[in-house]
Amino acid sequence: MNIKELVRRIRVSLGLQKELTNETVLGFLRVLEDVRSEELSCDEIYVKLDEYVEREANRKDAAQLMPLIRQHLDTCPECCEEYEALLDVIKKIEEK
Repeated sequence: MNIKELVRRIRVSLGLQKELTNETVLGFLRVLEDVRSEELSCDEIYVKLDEYVEREANRKDAAQLMPLIRQHLDTCPECCEEYEALLDVIKKIEEK
């Protein structure tokens, strides 16, 4: 389940049926990011890295949707290397 679906379910359970805009979902994500006080570990990054790479390969703004992952990749050479390798594989698959 993605964040937008989670927020939609919460709204429905509260009787708030109005459609969520992308700005609303991004605002919700920012609030969640602000609440989180610790950085993600490399293990947590590896769990979500394939989703991040897929979003980026599909030209979705992965860095905006998953800012903690982008932040970690900017500071961790090992995870960044894994990210670049995954992105390379996906690009090669798309070329075929």
